[in-house]
Amino acid sequence: MAAAPKLSVISAKFTEATLDEIVQNAGGKRCTSWKMSDTEFKKGDSYLSELYRIQLHDDSGTQLLVVNAVVKTIPKNVGRRNTFRSADFFRNEYNFYTVVLKELYSFQAKRQPKHPFDDIPKCLAAYSDGENDFIVLEDQSQYGYSTASRAEGVGLDECQRCMRSLGRFHALSLAMKEQDSDRFHAIVQQHVEETYYAARLKPWYNNFLQVQIDCAKKAVAQECAGTELERKVANFFDCDLYDRMVYLTHTRNQNSVINHGDCWMPNFLFHNETSGVRIIDFQLARYSSPALDISFFVYSCTSQALRETHYQELLDAYYGGLAEMMRDLGSNPEEIFPFSELKKELQQYARFGCGMGIESIPFSLLGEEDVADLDQIDSDKAIPIEQIWILRPIENQAGRLRLTDMFRHAMDMGYLD
Repeated sequence: MAAAPKLSVISAKFTEATLDEIVQNAGGKRCTSWKMSDTEFKKGDSYLSELYRIQLHDDSGTQLLVVNAVVKTIPKNVGRRNTFRSADFFRNEYNFYTVVLKELYSFQAKRQPKHPFDDIPKCLAAYSDGENDFIVLEDQSQYGYSTASRAEGVGLDECQRCMRSLGRFHALSLAMKEQDSDRFHAIVQQHVEETYYAARLKPWYNNFLQVQIDCAKKAVAQECAGTELERKVANFFDCDLYDRMVYLTHTRNQNSVINHGDCWMPNFLFHNETSGVRIIDFQLARYSSPALDISFFVYSCTSQALRETHYQELLDAYYGGLAEMMRDLGSNPEEIFPFSELKKELQQYARFGCGMGIESIPFSLLGEEDVADLDQIDSDKAIPIEQIWILRPIENQAGRLRLTDMFRHAMDMGYLD
């Protein structure tokens, strides 16, 4: 019989004291026993982390307390960690859960809204030092939540649920910024960092971006040669795209909010019987235009057929959730962020979704056999990411059309002008 796994498999800093902390945060006294689950996460479930499921018990009281948790840890493989700058992403997510979200929830609690925002799983423990990082979240599968399929598009109902949830999340920023401006800006300055698009990160990402651009241009040339769309896409790429993405992520105004930052479908969990949604993975959390989250979601997660028929309904779901939440928190959405401002933000910043889509769409088309096994990195040194994340020209027409249709919709909306 195989030996039971040790806690140090998760992290050298994940100890018995951590288990007690998790149980106490769940309302118990101490952890009296625990077991790690066999549940396997797929290779593509997390590029920047390792994932474990663990069940903790506390039978020290009159009633048995059971805590089911998912633990997300920084990779043990040093080469993988350095290649993907895992320490930066973990630090940002650690700060999100332990400071940013706590502050937003504290602001919310003081205003006692009728329908509080609680679409983010509870963080039960977290640690960050760049080498032994972990984040422990309440396991949502016990409540009937699961991810949608990565390859298949999802329907209007699921998309509206995601958009509404994003709107409610963004509303916390807008209301707190109005009512407790100094505190809000202090949090943003000290505890939210840009982990993907910043001048200092250009050498890390830019070669990989060129691979994505080549794949996108080939897809457009195959499906739309000689059309106005091909000309618009050529124009979109006729710049230093990385610098453009830095500009889009760093330009701020009165409408800027704390963004989720990584709005593709695997980061939304759906309830199998209710309209509930849970949002996970805040490693790319940033402070920027709400249009970044919206355009990333729309272009990475919806089909052209759904956009052509229901785009306005998606925006209505987003704005409806946002406006209702803001009122619930004591702010007036018509004054602070009317729908006309949302449209203005999209005109200025929605091209961001196309810049992200040329990465996320090819990734979502990969079969599991095509996903790199990142633990095969056998050096401690960082390897150029374009040598690990291998993207080839999209082979099937349906995949190429997903990419070209993203640009088509953005062109039709005037977002590429």
